[in-house]
Amino acid sequence: MAKNWNTSTKVVVLIIIFVVLGLVAYEIRSLITPLIIAGLLAYTLNLAVRYITNRSNLSRKWGVNLVFFLFIVILVATPGTLVPITVRQIQRTSNELEEVRQQLEMILANPIVIANLTIPLDQIWNDLTSMTTDFQSAYDGALAVLESTSINIIRIVIIIVVAFYLMHDWSSLRMWLINILPESGRPDLERLLGEIDQIWRAYMQGTFALMLIMGIFFIVVGLAIGLPGAVAIGLLTGLLSMVPELGPWISGIIAVAIAYFAGSNHLPISNFWFAVLVAGIYLIVTQVKSIWLRPQVMGRFMHMNTGIVFLAIIAAALLEGIFAALVILPILASVGVLGRYARAKLLNFDPWPEPDPTLLVASQDEPKLREAGDNSEEESKNLQSA
Repeated sequence: MAKNWNTSTKVVVLIIIFVVLGLVAYEIRSLITPLIIAGLLAYTLNLAVRYITNRSNLSRKWGVNLVFFLFIVILVATPGTLVPITVRQIQRTSNELEEVRQQLEMILANPIVIANLTIPLDQIWNDLTSMTTDFQSAYDGALAVLESTSINIIRIVIIIVVAFYLMHDWSSLRMWLINILPESGRPDLERLLGEIDQIWRAYMQGTFALMLIMGIFFIVVGLAIGLPGAVAIGLLTGLLSMVPELGPWISGIIAVAIAYFAGSNHLPISNFWFAVLVAGIYLIVTQVKSIWLRPQVMGRFMHMNTGIVFLAIIAAALLEGIFAALVILPILASVGVLGRYARAKLLNFDPWPEPDPTLLVASQDEPKLREAGDNSEEESKNLQSA
């Protein structure tokens, strides 16, 4: 039997492993964000799988297939609902732009005469347009757009496929992670994973509550003011509310554009003032959501101070971008759990002076289960004797 590694050998091997992992992470850095998004998507859909399998006779495999199929249907149906509205607005916009172009040509057709000096506006306009039109730049721009679109499509496909396989292998991956440690450390890791899972579940519940509040509010307000496609826009607003700061602005721009070009269904105001009304509603409500509603909702679900919630989201958005703002709260809470555990181990404290609540509930339910089993056994004996 080979000898066990000494401490110095273990340290060297760990350093080599971390260096190799760092090099691999650097080489695949462009895939890290899609993989993280795929993990978040898989975790979110896994909550729905748990809910369905716990309340039905479906196996986990069929639960995963059902939830993922519904997710794909929603993913395809949402653009299908908004695209017809968008196409109609684009057609109307192009007609209005065509009218503007014709009016501009009529104005430019008449030259300006100043002190016997004739200024041919149409010739100047043609010269300017010819000077600013560069076929090669337009060609390069089209290639850049095509390349960006292709890369984004590939990333979306990677996210969806990886999320599907993560959902299928979620339990086995969790057990693999636990079994990495020696048997003595597995209970601690399992409990840490349980606490982190509760943090992320609370974060998802708070996010869904926020999306539901925003979606219902804008559907009701949109219907009240006669915004065309109010239900679809409200659903889009609720869906994008999960993205801090950026999401409401995207849905707000779409709503304002539709309000400007389509007008209100029943308010007797011009399209311009109707668009101003919609913009004002979105501006006020999104600011209230960012400053007050989101910190209140997420603070209550995650048991965090509302001021810390607000500061963390704003700081992450300003320093690292929207994606960091999206995941900063559960990451901070998870780091807090790991830090508390590390502090207890370093100071030789018990990380959990109180027993695991799940084990406590199980121990409390054990006498009831034993009593129920004894009763059922007694009833079966009575039936046999009868």
